[in-house]
Amino acid sequence: MVLDKARALPAVLFALTLAACSHSPGETARSQQSGSLVVVVTTSTLGALVQAVGDDLISVHTLVPIGSSPETYEPTPRDLIELEHASLVVENGAGLEAWLDKLIKSSATNARILVLSNIMSPQLRAINPHFWLDPNYCELYVAQIARALSQIDPQSATRYRANAAAEIKRLSDLDNWIRKRIATIPPNRRTMITFHDAWYYFDRRYGIRDVGAIEPSPGREPSAADLSALVATARANNVRAIFAEPEFSPKLAKTLADGAGIKTVTDLYDDSLGQAPDLRTYEGMMRHDVDTIVQALNS
Repeated sequence: MVLDKARALPAVLFALTLAACSHSPGETARSQQSGSLVVVVTTSTLGALVQAVGDDLISVHTLVPIGSSPETYEPTPRDLIELEHASLVVENGAGLEAWLDKLIKSSATNARILVLSNIMSPQLRAINPHFWLDPNYCELYVAQIARALSQIDPQSATRYRANAAAEIKRLSDLDNWIRKRIATIPPNRRTMITFHDAWYYFDRRYGIRDVGAIEPSPGREPSAADLSALVATARANNVRAIFAEPEFSPKLAKTLADGAGIKTVTDLYDDSLGQAPDLRTYEGMMRHDVDTIVQALNS
């Protein structure tokens, strides 16, 4: 379905002139006047990592708005404009942004493309694209971001490396904190059903069993038989709560939770940061998520 939408990009290009008329030239001029490097990222979650490394040396532009899913996103004419001004484009890859390759080919960008997940093995990339939800893998992402920025802007390489080292230290501390928080959950309660299959690497790292997801593939709602099977799975595995995400309707999660006689949690963040100030950084998002998971599984 996403690929079908991507085929509409010629029409998007046709509309580009109209979009350019509404584009504020001051925004681009400010980036040029300040001398900051323009970096386009696909998601707000990756944007937070890029901003932590680049600090005030860069200007980060996010394609997928906060609260939207990168797996079902429909590109806009404005995205083409953003790409044209970029020196670096940062994506996750591994199938997360199926629309991006065609968007880049349709643009006039000369930007370097950094695919963060390429550092992972092909076997892992085939399993699941959500590497950043494991802070250990996130450290590898940060190191790649620093290398890419240093190659494009070698005069600032020392600062990029220092910022990356500080962020990696925060991620290491975050990893230790998560381990301690998860340890407070009795082992027989460490079981999750989520809205979509984003938590594979997190669960594997911290000893949580992920026994199912409501959405079997991006953008496809489950059938009645799928929901019935998930209800049986929830009951058989002592699942305490169904975890949904703000960018998706809570209706299906509530239907499943009601059928299984358990509660629904609707504010788990993964593909997107949140709007609240404490959810606008990667660390803030992860601490919120872990506290949410611990509270739900312990109750």
